[in-house]
Amino acid sequence: MNKLLTTLRYWVSYALPLSRRINSRYSGPLTVELHRGRKVLNAQYANYSYGPLQQILRYGLFIMAPNPTVPVLVLGMGGGSVIDTLRRERKHTGPITALELDPAIVELAATEFDIRPDAQLHIVCADAFAWLPTAPAAAYGLVIIDLFIDLTLPHQLSEAGFWQQLRRVLQPGGAVLLNTLVQAPLLIAGQPAPAYLTQQGFEVKDLEVEYNRLLILRG
Repeated sequence: MNKLLTTLRYWVSYALPLSRRINSRYSGPLTVELHRGRKVLNAQYANYSYGPLQQILRYGLFIMAPNPTVPVLVLGMGGGSVIDTLRRERKHTGPITALELDPAIVELAATEFDIRPDAQLHIVCADAFAWLPTAPAAAYGLVIIDLFIDLTLPHQLSEAGFWQQLRRVLQPGGAVLLNTLVQAPLLIAGQPAPAYLTQQGFEVKDLEVEYNRLLILRG
């Protein structure tokens, strides 16, 4: 019976999206929607996981072609679609540490998308900006930053101190994938992000992907 109901929901979702709504103290209303046979996680105005966002980060990872064994740090796990992309498409086998501020989203990642801690995945429910100074130095070969709260980037991304800590935890020659918006250019210490990060010794590649702006940094 359960298999029959699952199959029925799958085919109904092509005609009428099925959804579950959850209220988050951080992100407001969240919706898990089954649309065209695939679950996505949306905030009020933005896709959080498994929709357009996954396509955008997938493109960035395709351009970067990261080493599949390096330790990865994900700041802003959401429903875990970037973890799915790393493991299933990029064949990543190295350890992943994923930070997510919102316990409601951590629960959804587990119950709706089967993203749970395992031997190679450490999930931390914490504020990324408070946690980063506690992380070990030179621990990560790839850092993925997707710290949106709906359509808003936290102000700490504009502070030099965050990027100093990021540089500290990045391995020599490591890489960073940063997701921002085209219409709201990120300023760091009052400068456009690409200019500031170049001054800090990063090699910067600036990509526009639909409404998003990806910065690929190499240390």
